[in-house]
Amino acid sequence: MKTVTIPAKMSGTGTIHDTASQHFDREIKFPKGHNYAIVLASYYGNGDLYTTHATAEAAIRKSEKESEFSHVIIDDEGQHYTVENNRLKLL
Repeated sequence: MKTVTIPAKMSGTGTIHDTASQHFDREIKFPKGHNYAIVLASYYGNGDLYTTHATAEAAIRKSEKESEFSHVIIDDEGQHYTVENNRLKLL
């Protein structure tokens, strides 16, 4: 299992759309065979607000379903993506 850590941010910095929490580091755990995660903004609650996905296509589908919530797509190396023309684009 791979883990990507999103370091905590200083209190009072950033926006409610940030995935970084002002209270603690967030650990995103990728089960074997899962390469992508949809991570909701820390504003919505505790550090467990994410889902993992085996393929880019599955991550894109989930991202589209979560479109009303602030989130980011990350891979198991910690790189961030956005969706353009139904494909992942590295930020």
